[in-house]
Amino acid sequence: MGSFGQVPLRDVWRMLEACAPGYRAKPTTHYCCITVGKKTYPAFPKGGHGMTNPPIQVRHVRKMARFLGVLDCACRQLPALGAGPNPK
Repeated sequence: MGSFGQVPLRDVWRMLEACAPGYRAKPTTHYCCITVGKKTYPAFPKGGHGMTNPPIQVRHVRKMARFLGVLDCACRQLPALGAGPNPK
């Protein structure tokens, strides 16, 4: 299944609040390091320079959610991600 489309960054932060309470996002020059528990995803894109709510490609959101172990919840929160790893 391919991951196409974009998700507003604001929606990604809302998804993380619901699926990974207590997450931390530390911005770097071009990316954000997102930490949940003992896992850190070091390369989540921040989007275009100067944009307040940039669109983020779905493939980046899925990869981050899969790495952090919240993909099922993320797919429920963001319909653009698709059915998730085990569609029923």
